[in-house]
Amino acid sequence: MNLAELEKGTIGTILKINAGKDLKQRLSSFGIYKGTKFELKAISLGGNTLELKVGNSLIALRKGEAQKIEVEYN
Repeated sequence: MNLAELEKGTIGTILKINAGKDLKQRLSSFGIYKGTKFELKAISLGGNTLELKVGNSLIALRKGEAQKIEVEYN
């Protein structure tokens, strides 16, 4: 399952990031990498942007980026 398939309020863990080096580095700089726990706080009206809570930070991701992140939810 990928991050873009989840519903608002879902809590889970990142299993794998299927992206190129540049995107992996960018996500890593936000604290998003394998094993990271997160909460999906919001989804934009059009569904094109997702807001994640990782630690004490809120991070906005585009749907295309979220589709590259495999997750499991709790």
